[in-house]
Amino acid sequence: MENIMTTLKELKKLIFSLKIRRKKSERNNTTTTIHLHGSNGFYIGLKLIFWRKRRRVFSFISAISGCLLLLLFSSVYFPPPTANNLFLPRHSSVRHVVNVREALEYNFEAMFQVPASGGNLGRDLWSWSQSTFYYGCSNASKTFQTANRKKLPDRYLLIATSGGLNQQRTGIIDAVVAAYILNATLVIPRLDQQSYWKDTSCFAEIFDVNWFISYLSRDVEIIKELPPKGGKAWIPRTIRVPRKCDPTCYETRVLPVLNRTQAVELTKFDYRLSNRLDTELQKLRCRVNYHALRFTDPILKMGKLLVERMKMKAKYFIALHLRFEPDMLAFSGCYYGGGDKERAELGAIRKRWKTLHASNPEKVRRNGKCPLTPEEVGLMLRALGFGSDVHIYVASGDVYGGEESLAPLKGLFPNFHSKQTIATKEELAQFSSFSGRMAALDYIVCDETDVFVANNNGNMARMLAGRRRYFGHKPTIRPNARKLYKLFLDRNNMTWEEFSSRVRTYQIGFMGEPNEMKPGKGEFHENPDSCLCQARGIETIEEKNRKDAVEMSDEYQSIEDPDWIDVDYLYKIEEVMSD
Repeated sequence: MENIMTTLKELKKLIFSLKIRRKKSERNNTTTTIHLHGSNGFYIGLKLIFWRKRRRVFSFISAISGCLLLLLFSSVYFPPPTANNLFLPRHSSVRHVVNVREALEYNFEAMFQVPASGGNLGRDLWSWSQSTFYYGCSNASKTFQTANRKKLPDRYLLIATSGGLNQQRTGIIDAVVAAYILNATLVIPRLDQQSYWKDTSCFAEIFDVNWFISYLSRDVEIIKELPPKGGKAWIPRTIRVPRKCDPTCYETRVLPVLNRTQAVELTKFDYRLSNRLDTELQKLRCRVNYHALRFTDPILKMGKLLVERMKMKAKYFIALHLRFEPDMLAFSGCYYGGGDKERAELGAIRKRWKTLHASNPEKVRRNGKCPLTPEEVGLMLRALGFGSDVHIYVASGDVYGGEESLAPLKGLFPNFHSKQTIATKEELAQFSSFSGRMAALDYIVCDETDVFVANNNGNMARMLAGRRRYFGHKPTIRPNARKLYKLFLDRNNMTWEEFSSRVRTYQIGFMGEPNEMKPGKGEFHENPDSCLCQARGIETIEEKNRKDAVEMSDEYQSIEDPDWIDVDYLYKIEEVMSD
């Protein structure tokens, strides 16, 4: 640009110089000027001037032409910096993105054409050939002490869970194990009704409480409410144990208080039990999670109806947990190109989380800790072989950017559904005012789908990944966000064939195949290895593929903290979002 400005200045000087010299020529060549009169004389004089100054005039014309060609070349082949991430939604600057895309239309079409078909990859997209050789196994061994032999009288453990449905689910599971460790009777856990979701549902309105008590009766005695003491209601002593507290920690911190007061309530109970326990306690976790925790009949009935309607639309379908809501983006500290408006909106929400440090959006996204944009998810799925005819069920709250953000994904996959589009308002009326019950409906569909896609490694994603492993290793796709981020930045410099090939390579170890993760790696609810059994004599994956898969999965685990969600951040967000 500086070179262009310099050239223009020189042209201006040249024009001024030509004018001055013409005037001098008119004064000094009066004899010639007398004979140059009328139209013919003017023509001859003009011709004479051009002949004398022909070299400078030609230079002037050449310079102008060169500038125009340079501007045209730079507009086509050198897009402005804001065009580097065309697949990221711009929200407030969407018109600018559209204009940039139009300017780059020729180059884009020549280099990166997204096909409507997923192509023939020579493999089954909807199941794993080796998955039938694995099964869930969580029965207690003969050495496991039952409740009637282990429980001590007059010891009651109460639990106050926190967070959303799936975060509370982790607390309920660990509460049963904690009661077993403490030889205590468990009172049905109290659900969180104060956090962002403001869901007033109690345990019995989401889970089948009678089934829960009955199924676990051999493991832990469970009652619905704390009995009166001396004919009067009594208030238990409240304690908050540290994160990942192991059995010794419970015996040291909680048991003395429980012996003295007879009733203890553990508050904000999420991830308060160690991830690593002995096999018998891990199997107890699995019995609670995969068998005892069953949704109420109305939720199960509606959830199965949603699955049936999706199956009526297509033999196979994908369920996508998009997780592109404002709270998720703000917590992660990510930036998606929405300018000052996006920074102000998400920044205001992020201030509510006092424990969070100032974020470096570029570093966070580079490390793979940001959800993919809806369009990036669509491109990943197309590269993995899913064509535009595939039906997608989207489990999500209010997506940041609304329809503007979803439009590219819908363009890639027009058969786009949610519980609101396949069920009537009347059918959803009994659930729609309760975020936990609505989340339960999504949970059922995502569990029953042929392929589940998790766009982050949050509570619901981990819970469903583990459940789908336990019940037959159904395909569960987790984006390798660290590798895909770099690929999305560079996609306009490669063909679609090269792009899709790299996506498939990067996703090895992130597809839900057997043996993707080493035993003991990751959060137990995501990788319940103590509860997964394999048929004898079956070689499931070639050694090289197994090694590659495990190494890739380890990389994924190293960039995700199982305890990344702390309930403190969820309080009072609603006030900011309503402003």
